[in-house]
Amino acid sequence: MMKYFRLFTYEMKNILRDKMTMLMLVYPLLIIMIGSFIIPRLIDVYGQEAAGQELAVLVVIIVFSSLAPFITAAMLGFNLIDHLDENTLDTIRVTPVSLKGYVTFKTVYAYLLSVNASFWTLFGVKHLSGDGYTFHGVNLWDGFTAGNILIYAFAAGLFTPVFAMFLASVSKNKIEGFAYMKITGMLVFLPVILVLDTMQDFKQYIIGIYPIFWPVKALMVSADFLTHEHNLTYSLYITIGVFYSLFLTLLAYKHFENKLQS
Repeated sequence: MMKYFRLFTYEMKNILRDKMTMLMLVYPLLIIMIGSFIIPRLIDVYGQEAAGQELAVLVVIIVFSSLAPFITAAMLGFNLIDHLDENTLDTIRVTPVSLKGYVTFKTVYAYLLSVNASFWTLFGVKHLSGDGYTFHGVNLWDGFTAGNILIYAFAAGLFTPVFAMFLASVSKNKIEGFAYMKITGMLVFLPVILVLDTMQDFKQYIIGIYPIFWPVKALMVSADFLTHEHNLTYSLYITIGVFYSLFLTLLAYKHFENKLQS
């Protein structure tokens, strides 16, 4: 246990020197600033009663919900690719921390950063935006409780190791990794199609192959958004999302481990 504590201490010392880690700490603040001040200003300018405005804001909330896990996953993936490029993972084999232990540590470390970012971005926008998201006398953020946001953060954060391991295992180098990230970058917007009327029934589960669908839909259900008779319960969406993400993480890690041994 002490060896992992030393590793954690090393990571903490590296925060100010590692641009990637600094970005992990800064980007949630940028999302909070945009969500709390810029979006409400745009709503005010273009009118809260404008046709489709409420639906558009719901799209924004879904995007905010999906951003933190995706960004953190991309950063962890690039970090692992960087280790592969510089062959630093080979040197870890002769240290007290095993290679599997190191990868596990980095995964848990990134997961906790993702949970932290997911919770504070949503919780921060909810409380700093005031009445900026109010339509017809109802603030859209009122439906999201701190408890549901926290549960969402723990569930959605599991997307981080899934995508990071996938990115690291299929990419030969950082250039190829960046290309894959750009190609898959549109995935962050995939849950947005949940707002379409045609995606309210059983067809919503088509995008269930994308793991973050489950916690995002759970968050919407918890706030009584996107209600439909084909919806599952909040707890069931969360449960499926957690086990599905854990299953994908094991598959992605196995693929990454095979790459290390090849």
